[in-house]
Amino acid sequence: LFRFNTLTFRHFLLLLEIDYQKFLSLGVVLKIRSDQLSSYAYTEPNLTDVTGTTMSVNMNATNIGIEHFGTYSFQNNWFLMDQLDYNTGNVSYSGSGTQSGIPQYYFNLKGAVGYDFAFEGFNLSPYIGIGYRYLSQQWGNTTTSTGAAGYNRQSTYNYIPIGVIHRVAMNGNKATLETMLEYDYFISGNQFSGLSVLNGGTFAGIPDVNNKQSSGYGLNLSVMYKQEKWGFGPYVKYWNIGQSDSVSAIFTKNGARFLGTVFEPANNTVEYGVKVVYLF
Repeated sequence: LFRFNTLTFRHFLLLLEIDYQKFLSLGVVLKIRSDQLSSYAYTEPNLTDVTGTTMSVNMNATNIGIEHFGTYSFQNNWFLMDQLDYNTGNVSYSGSGTQSGIPQYYFNLKGAVGYDFAFEGFNLSPYIGIGYRYLSQQWGNTTTSTGAAGYNRQSTYNYIPIGVIHRVAMNGNKATLETMLEYDYFISGNQFSGLSVLNGGTFAGIPDVNNKQSSGYGLNLSVMYKQEKWGFGPYVKYWNIGQSDSVSAIFTKNGARFLGTVFEPANNTVEYGVKVVYLF
């Protein structure tokens, strides 16, 4: 026979779901040195527990990062483009209690091919490629101020970036205004939750879980004013990801058996800021 305890099950779900994440990011760019200040917010806007109660969890951090962005032009107007950015920092958590100093990092890798079209007074450069995003949060073997247990979390996205770069000369050809607009077609994603770290003592049989994601999209917009050695401008990044599949597992608490279902809710991620670059 299986015994179910609603309060225990609800608490178990609280350990699985994170519905809001926000942090500031400072970074530099390889080849282009950049000091950037940005705000990053992750939210699951419609998350509720099994009793119908709205859940609120917040995570904040300041990140230090590096970024490489390069283009490689050919004589026939074709070009290759690559981008790699990496950020790391410690997260402060509030929700089921509070906690600080949670290590986190993420990186985004993108490669694309494009073509330069020259018009009178401006250039348009459409491109298409392949992208990969990875985020890791090392929260295992820790507890919040109320005793809620943390767990390691890893997020991966595979996507197709489809974009266009608009360039127009300014200030007597001494400067360029560069606008980049990109749509990221979401191919697939995976959310790993290292829940097995919760086993021992009270709990047993809780497995690590991989939830598959199959729907979503991303948007990127940046505007940069560039001169020969420096530039600056705002940017915004956005992800909208649909709910993942569900994984069910039986675990025990103090010898009693329970059925738990784990899924990654539909979520939005917004990052925006201003970047100042120096070319060298």
